[in-house]
Amino acid sequence: MRKYFSDMAEYLIHQKSIINTHSHHMADREFEGYNLDKLLENSYVDWTGFSLGEDYGTRKNALQKVRSSSYFTWLQKGVQEVYGIRESITAENWSKISKVISEAHRDDKLFHIKVLTDVCGYSKIIEDAYWEPGSNNNHPLLFTPAFRINSFLFGYNPLASDHGGNNALTLYNRRISDIDEYMNFVMETILLKKQQGCIALKLPIAYDRGLDFVETSKEKAQKAFLHGASEIEIKAFQDYVVFGICRIAAELNLPVQCHTGMGKMLRSNAMWLKEVIEKNNCTKFVLFHCSYPWIEDINALARKFHNVYPDICWLPLLSPSAAKGMLHELIEGGTADKICWGCDTWTPEESCGAMIALRFVLADVLSEKVEEGYFSMDDAKLTADGILSGNARKIYGV
Repeated sequence: MRKYFSDMAEYLIHQKSIINTHSHHMADREFEGYNLDKLLENSYVDWTGFSLGEDYGTRKNALQKVRSSSYFTWLQKGVQEVYGIRESITAENWSKISKVISEAHRDDKLFHIKVLTDVCGYSKIIEDAYWEPGSNNNHPLLFTPAFRINSFLFGYNPLASDHGGNNALTLYNRRISDIDEYMNFVMETILLKKQQGCIALKLPIAYDRGLDFVETSKEKAQKAFLHGASEIEIKAFQDYVVFGICRIAAELNLPVQCHTGMGKMLRSNAMWLKEVIEKNNCTKFVLFHCSYPWIEDINALARKFHNVYPDICWLPLLSPSAAKGMLHELIEGGTADKICWGCDTWTPEESCGAMIALRFVLADVLSEKVEEGYFSMDDAKLTADGILSGNARKIYGV
C-alpha cells in the first residue's frame, strides 16, 4: 500500500457535500417490490450478457463468470456498504441478502434517497431521466435535471427515433417540415426546459451514430424532411441541428454533456468532436466517460481547447486501471480544475459502489503523486475537492 494512501482515503471518506454530475437514478415507483434481482437487472452487471437466473445452479454459474468484472466488484462493495454486509454475494446467501434489500426499501419509501444523501454524501445530483427528459424525479432539493436532446436529431421524420425510441416531433406533439421553423422549435423547447430548472444538455448520440459532426448548410439539412431521405441527407440534418444546439447552449449558458467512447463503437471516440468543439468555442463541452477506451483523445482535447471539460463518470466502474491512468495524465496536463465525476447509475447501491470505486482511484493516484514528490498533501486534497464538487460548481453554477 502506498505511504499516503490511507490518509488520502480517510480524507475522501469524510467528504459529504459531493456534486454528482451524472445519474439515471430511477423514480420512486421503481423501488416498489425491489430486491437483489431487480437491483442487478438495473445495473451494469446486466450488461455482461450473463443471465443471473432464478435458481441456485444458474446463479452459481453466472456469479462465477461475473465475479471478477469491475461492474460486479463495485456493485457488491456498494451493497456491502449500504446494508452493513460483510459476506460476498453467493448463490447460497442470495435469498438472505435479497430479503435485507427488499425490507429496507419496503419499510422506508425514501430509503433510496437517504442512501444517496447519507451514505454517498451527495448534496446535488445532475439527473438524466431519459424516460422523462428534464425531470427532477420529484426530488428537486437533490436532483437537478439535465435535458436530453437526442430526440431533436430525429425530428426529420415522425417515424424516426433514437436508441430509446424518442422523436422530438412525437414527444412534443409537433408537425414541422421547415428547418428554420424546426430550429425555432428546438430553441423554444430548450429555453423552456432551462426555465423549468435544467442546467445542462445531454447528448448520448454515440449510441445511434458517430460523433463526426461537420458544419453544413441549411439547404442540405432541409432535404432530410423529404420522403425517403438518404443517409447522407439525414446526417446533414443531424449535423446542422447539433451545431445549432451548440449555439443555443452558448447563448443560454448550458453546458453540453456528450457521451464519448463505447456506444456503437463507430466513430464514438472524442476526437471526432474536434470540429464542433473548435467552431463553438463559447460552448462548454463536458465529455463523459473520457472517451474510453480511447482516453488519449480526452488528454489532447482538454489541453488544446479551453471549453472542454473531462467527466470521469462511469470510468472507475468500467476500468479502475484506465481511470487511474486518465487522472494521472489530466493532472499532469494542468487540467485537474476541469475534472468532474458522476456515478452514471440507476440504483443507490450501485451509485454507492461507483463512489467507492472513485475513492479507490483518487486515493491511489493522489497518494502516488504525493509519494513521488509531484505535489504536497495539501495540493492532493485541493485536487480531490475540485473533482468532488468545486469544479462542478464552476461549470454548472450549482
